[in-house]
Amino acid sequence: MTWVRRRESTTMPRHHRIEEASNRTDTCNIVIVGETGVGKSSLVNLITTTQTAPTSPDSMGCTTEPTVYEHDVMTQNNTVKVQLFDTAGLDDGSEGTVPAMQAQKDLKTLLKTLKKNRGIHLLIYCVRGTRDVTVLQRNYKLMHSNVKGKVPIVLVVTGLEDREPDMESWWRNNTTSILNLGMNFAGHACITALTIDPADADKLRRRREQSYDAVCSLIEQHCPQNIGTPRVTTIRPARFVLSSQISVTLYAAEP
Repeated sequence: MTWVRRRESTTMPRHHRIEEASNRTDTCNIVIVGETGVGKSSLVNLITTTQTAPTSPDSMGCTTEPTVYEHDVMTQNNTVKVQLFDTAGLDDGSEGTVPAMQAQKDLKTLLKTLKKNRGIHLLIYCVRGTRDVTVLQRNYKLMHSNVKGKVPIVLVVTGLEDREPDMESWWRNNTTSILNLGMNFAGHACITALTIDPADADKLRRRREQSYDAVCSLIEQHCPQNIGTPRVTTIRPARFVLSSQISVTLYAAEP
């Protein structure tokens, strides 16, 4: 398959970009929330199969304010327009890239702006699989208090590339604790968002493919059915046709 790339630059200030994005009527709005360094931006790159969102090799945050990425997600039956809102990491402390109080304030402002306009269709709570489940409760309560049960919250657990016997075992081992802590999720995905190198083993490649499928399944399940257009059956099935933060669009074409 040949991919044709079209690039259109944009110089719109980011705060205007968020305001414009919140008024879109043809998109599924997805907000990604979590602590610093859990892989929120890597999750964006997993969904888009690009390196559009900047990432950091350590636990330092690299997203300093809400950033929106637009994509056309190819599901089984539809092409769904989504907007992924990447947010600054929570719990970064007063000396972090974005102090915790500022990150919480920015998140609340973003959620309020989206709710006031076209709404939020999905909240993704992104966490590291190495974290103790009990520490997840505070940010869950923060999200839940802002949407009050009106928006589905799903859990995406990252960093499970070495989990045995499989990535899903994290969920099996922690389900009871999550429920006992009063956290109720509309769905979950246990994943790895590592960037794949040519020398990586087949097992890691398969796990990344499984991760991609699991996250896309969550998006398909929770995006409104009236958003998106029917798949064109004369075009070869493709995972994504996407446009990035700078309006990069990929089109699938027959070879």
